[in-house]
Amino acid sequence: MQETGGGRQRPRILGAVAMAVGFLLVLSGAASAQNINQSNVFVGYSFLADNLFSGQHASLNGWSMSAEKKYLPFFGLVGDVSGVYGSKGLPGSASACGSAGCVVQSSISQYTFDVGIRGSYATNTIRPFAEALFGEVHTTESGLGLSNTNNGFDALLGAGIDCRLTRRLGCRATIDYIVTGNFVVRHNSIRASSGLVFRF
Repeated sequence: MQETGGGRQRPRILGAVAMAVGFLLVLSGAASAQNINQSNVFVGYSFLADNLFSGQHASLNGWSMSAEKKYLPFFGLVGDVSGVYGSKGLPGSASACGSAGCVVQSSISQYTFDVGIRGSYATNTIRPFAEALFGEVHTTESGLGLSNTNNGFDALLGAGIDCRLTRRLGCRATIDYIVTGNFVVRHNSIRASSGLVFRF
């Protein structure tokens, strides 16, 4: 009995399909193993558009650092520390300037210490995320030998994206909305950060 051409080719087609499916499964497993959804440490530059306790607005520059420990596939626990610095011409007091008044060039520093939750979804190349952090802010404004220091509560809501550079190294860009103050006064600020991510 003679085998037709279609009968001879059917095993080849089935074999090719099986190989293609196997290849796709291997690629899928490799991508899953190499995605960037890992515990990490971030170090970078920060710019803060800050509303001060003195009622003035200042543009401050500095640094930020954070560490994230992954406990669930889509969530991690985060600790965040930042320090920003700058100067601003502020109205001087009568004791410092006299009755005519003056503008005092004040030095400004602000530090935040926060902890919270970060939610993310990762592929093998990018990881968008959102976070909610809470903690303390420490602000100092000083000039002409006078200093005004404020400590208060802060809440941070942010979003960002991680991009893969190498297996362990990436880059990050974030923007955060920060509410700072105490039970009497509240201020809203915007922080933008960028830098390097080290995964482990």
